[in-house]
Amino acid sequence: MIRTIWRRLVAHSMVARLLMAQMFVLCLLWLLALVYVVHDATRDKVTLELDSSYHAIIAIAENELGHPVKMQDSIRKVEIALREMAGVEINAFPGPSFIVENSNGLLYRSVEVPPGTRAGALGELLLFESGGSTWRSRTVQSTRSDVRITSIMPADGVNIFLRLVSRGTFLLPLLISFPFLILPAWLSIRLAQGPWTKAMADLATRGPQDLRPLPVDGRPRELVAMFNRINALLARVSDSAERERAFIADAAHELRTPLAAMRVNVEALQRQASDPRQQQLLDGIVSGNARATRLVGQLLGLMRSDATSGDQDEQICFDALVQERMAALAGIADAKGVELELSGDEGLHLSGRREGLVSLVDNLLDNAIKYSPERGKVLADVRRADGSAVLRISDQGPGITPELRERVFDRFFRDPRQAQAHAGSGLGLAIALAVARQHGGSIALDAAGSMGLCVTVRMPLSAGNGY
Repeated sequence: MIRTIWRRLVAHSMVARLLMAQMFVLCLLWLLALVYVVHDATRDKVTLELDSSYHAIIAIAENELGHPVKMQDSIRKVEIALREMAGVEINAFPGPSFIVENSNGLLYRSVEVPPGTRAGALGELLLFESGGSTWRSRTVQSTRSDVRITSIMPADGVNIFLRLVSRGTFLLPLLISFPFLILPAWLSIRLAQGPWTKAMADLATRGPQDLRPLPVDGRPRELVAMFNRINALLARVSDSAERERAFIADAAHELRTPLAAMRVNVEALQRQASDPRQQQLLDGIVSGNARATRLVGQLLGLMRSDATSGDQDEQICFDALVQERMAALAGIADAKGVELELSGDEGLHLSGRREGLVSLVDNLLDNAIKYSPERGKVLADVRRADGSAVLRISDQGPGITPELRERVFDRFFRDPRQAQAHAGSGLGLAIALAVARQHGGSIALDAAGSMGLCVTVRMPLSAGNGY
């Protein structure tokens, strides 16, 4: 039970941990202070000085020597008052206890005086054992008569400590002060966490491709050490990603030439082949070559979309670019009997890189054409909405199930239902998403009516072009 409460309230919260640590330190300091008080009270050098109360007892004894009963009653009342002031119950220990006597014998003896108590020489501190506890006594004589008073107090620190705890001296101040200490402690922790919160907010604004070092200027010393470690990790990740991009780009460039030469040679063989079986085999080689060439092109596009180059943005008419790319892909659509249709607003200008936007539109249109059935229709709609250019491309294909609409943006992932029926590499949507994010936009997938898929791209318009 306690372990479960600890896990829920403390184990998973740094604020709760720090708050508990502060309260624990407070209790520890309070305990050490109490131990010091007890230790200081039991040192041999501490004497039982007669304060005004003891002088009053001596005065009562001197004035009432002729009336023993009245004297004892008066001394008892003073003793009860002293015990009440000390918070000690009557007939209990530890507390003010004493023996009053003169040369004629005993004048008064406290009920609470432990057995075996004896008076030592005047002014001498005497320690003795009684009832399993250590006691101390000191005898002082009046300067005006032979009346002597022997004060008895416990000298055992354990007894004193247990008595303090039993009377609430230890716990009660803590219980009273906790409600007034928790809120200031919590506020101080929240204020101290300010730099951490700001650092986390800065990290949250970064994209997945932003591997720039974290700034350490003006950060607290505790954060600088952590940020230096994170920056070292980011540097290693950046170097690894750059080597990966360079390798893929170099490999893709090297593959383009032999693939092009292979296609030329195979097409030459096709023109010379007369055997239908050979023609079929050559058609398969051409199809595989086209697929490999497309994969190489997509890999190069992916590397360009991942690059963090400082290319200057330009003003691009997005609706005109979509119209241009639909015209460029019309041949592919006609070969499959797919109808392309464009609608929407005009004059939608974006600030960005033309090459990336061309790659985005081409990949989305190519996917729509490829997955559409014969004599199907692909609709492209470009609109202005809330300061953004919204491109919707709808097809009549098999669509993508809701649970896979996030995963299809992963590189090389393909819908298992469509992987065998349609050739592809699983890079088209990944490239489109990377380009959209570079332009401050987003991509979402949804169903297009009863069947098919609708891809919605939103990207901010240039300044002054949002209306």
